[in-house]
Amino acid sequence: MKINPKILSIPPYISTAWKNVVSLHLEKHGDDIILIIGLVNGSTIEVPNLTPSILDTTFAAHQKYLEQEANAAQPPSNAGIALHGIIEDASTLLNLPIQFGIEAGGMGNILQHNQEGTNAPDLPPEVLERIAHVSKMIGFGTGDQLPKPEPHCNCTHCQVMRTIHKEVEDSLPEAEEEVKDEELAFREWDIEKVEDELYMVSNPFDKKEQYRVFLGSPVGCTCGKKNCEHIQSVLRS
Repeated sequence: MKINPKILSIPPYISTAWKNVVSLHLEKHGDDIILIIGLVNGSTIEVPNLTPSILDTTFAAHQKYLEQEANAAQPPSNAGIALHGIIEDASTLLNLPIQFGIEAGGMGNILQHNQEGTNAPDLPPEVLERIAHVSKMIGFGTGDQLPKPEPHCNCTHCQVMRTIHKEVEDSLPEAEEEVKDEELAFREWDIEKVEDELYMVSNPFDKKEQYRVFLGSPVGCTCGKKNCEHIQSVLRS
């Protein structure tokens, strides 16, 4: 067993560099405490029967690794990117299942489709939004230049691309629905066919005002007037 700020080795369960570890947490299974280790490829390792001392050493080593990586990941003075309010702490990014670069060139190289991460777990929505925001700020791509996510892939690249594409689509103005000329016309009467050549004509604002129009022989309306507006409305419908 070897646990230090560079290596996590607990035979026969795991032996890897800390850069391959996303997270650590404990779960209680009955009376047993299990150490759950999340890896960058989306898989998890369960390590049982660790003493409190070993657990403390493991978490301390992981924290030390994160602190070292956070210090090493400080953006250069000429980066020209204001991250305040978007990413509060570099350790936030170091807990993600990607090695997240700050420079635009590094971003383009790192955020690429990764077939091995197809079944990776979903990143938290707030994290995806922040990564997408930074991606756009440093010119990762816009419009037609923006890479398309692979169908049914859940690698980090595809998750971020889906988020950015959705933001772009949501920002587009909605297409105005075409209104037909007949829909713009003022509707004086509601017309309902009762039976062959017999129609019910109703006032749309006063349903109690109703008339029956017969288009047979002779043409007539229950209003008693010849060639009335009710007859004309039925003929125009």
